[in-house]
Amino acid sequence: MFGGNLDPPKYVKRTRPKPMTYDIQLPTVSCPGVYGHMARPANTDYHVQLLHYKQRVREADAHFLAAEAKRLMKDRAVARYDRHTERKVLQRHIQERFKDKVEAYDGSIEKRREKLRDLLCKEEQEFIEETIDQAQKGVDNRMQDMKSKAQLLKAQREAERMEIVNEKRIQQDIKDCTELRPVLIKKNLVDSKNTQLQQMKENQMRKEAEKELDGMWYNLMMKEAEAKMEKETQDMLKYNRAMKETIEVWEKQIEGKKVMMAEAEKVAAEDRMEIVKLQEQIRREEIEALDSKRRKRDLVAKELREQIALQEHYAAERKKAEDALNDALCRMAAAEVQREKQKIRDTTAVAKRETAIYRNHLKELEEERKLEERRLNELLEEHRKMIEKKQEEAICKLTHAREQLQKNVLAGRAEQLKYKQQEAENQLKLKEAENELIRMACETNERLQAEHERLQAEQVKQYREDLKKQIEANSEKRRLEKEQLKRELAEGLAEEERHRQHVLEIIDVRLKDQSYVHPFRRILEQPKCPCPENLIGSQN
Repeated sequence: MFGGNLDPPKYVKRTRPKPMTYDIQLPTVSCPGVYGHMARPANTDYHVQLLHYKQRVREADAHFLAAEAKRLMKDRAVARYDRHTERKVLQRHIQERFKDKVEAYDGSIEKRREKLRDLLCKEEQEFIEETIDQAQKGVDNRMQDMKSKAQLLKAQREAERMEIVNEKRIQQDIKDCTELRPVLIKKNLVDSKNTQLQQMKENQMRKEAEKELDGMWYNLMMKEAEAKMEKETQDMLKYNRAMKETIEVWEKQIEGKKVMMAEAEKVAAEDRMEIVKLQEQIRREEIEALDSKRRKRDLVAKELREQIALQEHYAAERKKAEDALNDALCRMAAAEVQREKQKIRDTTAVAKRETAIYRNHLKELEEERKLEERRLNELLEEHRKMIEKKQEEAICKLTHAREQLQKNVLAGRAEQLKYKQQEAENQLKLKEAENELIRMACETNERLQAEHERLQAEQVKQYREDLKKQIEANSEKRRLEKEQLKRELAEGLAEEERHRQHVLEIIDVRLKDQSYVHPFRRILEQPKCPCPENLIGSQN
């Protein structure tokens, strides 16, 4: 994980001891063969390669930590974007549901308005039909009264006509009498004058009757106009009341819609407050996580600084020990040089022994350094693993807390949505029940309206048939009356003709008979005393 794919340098072991080297660049203090300066052989820069390897490991670790921090920041930004997207989707879903509910409420209100308008139209139609029915009944009653009056007048005229016929017959009989002709002429003159006066009176009375009839029809027309105006006034008042009730219903609906919108705004405000609280809580958690991460990073940096200081201290002590060893070796070399100067003897065995001692000492120092580096690497690896474990635990805890918070939020939202859905279903069931009742009422009203229309149509049809039958009966009756009148007139004319012929025959017979004396003349020729003869004799 840390360090990348770097391989540590390999330590090259020597297969043979290092040969004795001579310093050919600088002069020595002793003769040739004495140890002066030992150059480094090939493939002996292991500590330099190890130092470079450690530096590369630290750089790779720093690069890995920076990449991990960048990845965590990217994941955090993606998570914030996902939360923002989910919040926007949730808000859009809430707005769409609210819009759908408002549209459904507007549709139900529009349906109620349509039903209310239909009911008002039906009531107005029923009122108009009732008014027309009442007017028709009034017209029928007036027609019946007029028919009864016409029949009464007809009976009176028939009686008057019969009286006139009888009078004419008597007058004809009187007119046929020659003795009464002067009297009749005189009487006829008087009668003609009286008749003219009577005709003038009848004409005046007829004019008055016509005037009265015209006045009656005028009054009837005025009453009908007043009734029509009253009906229009009532219709206008009823229409105004209906419009007022409709406006009140609309105002109530608008107030209900405003209350519903206020409730929706309140719910949306509560949702926004909840979202703001949730954002604030998430931000506090992120700040706390960043703060804890910063504290942990500061703690790790402090530990690393302490370890670096400890390494520097170890390096300083090691350098001090190496310097002391070099000083000691220099002193030993100087002492040896002094001893060699004194002894003036150079032996290869002493040099080899000193070189072996130096090599062994260097080897021990190298082993100590490797052991210290191994321990330091183990400590660093253990500390790195501990830091990684803590980071993984913190990330797991943070992820678990976020998931738990998201689950709680989603559960709360699901519960709210379930409650709102249940409430919407209950409202929908109530609306469906109300719509079913309204539909049943409308169907009942439609059936009653259809039955009323059917009965009314049947009544109109029956009335038309009755009126047609009555008209036909009246026509037939008038025809029969005309035929009866013609027949009676013909019979009267025939009777008068027979009577006239009979009178003419009698007159002709009496005119031809000279011995015939008219009864009136007999009466005139009799003595003036009307007493009978036997009565006169008894008195004597």
